[in-house]
Amino acid sequence: MAKVKLHLLNIFQLKINQKFIEYEGKNVGDIISQFLGKYKEKLGEDLLDKNRTKLNPQILILLNGRNIKYLKNYKTKLNENDELYLSFALAGG
Repeated sequence: MAKVKLHLLNIFQLKINQKFIEYEGKNVGDIISQFLGKYKEKLGEDLLDKNRTKLNPQILILLNGRNIKYLKNYKTKLNENDELYLSFALAGG
């Protein structure tokens, strides 16, 4: 199990009122499951999928600056001291 830091950006930071949380897990899915287990009720419908079991697919999850969708998504393995970032995709112009 790797100890990682989950950084909460924009809406996540506002709803949870923390900048980061430390977790231990084997892969990204482990960390997200632990996070949702504790904070799901604070997130609201727009940040969760239809079943309220995972994050909305539009949520940006970065592992050390790389989008997990281009790695192995939730099955991406973690190493000690990795850094995960959660952000709601923002657009405008």
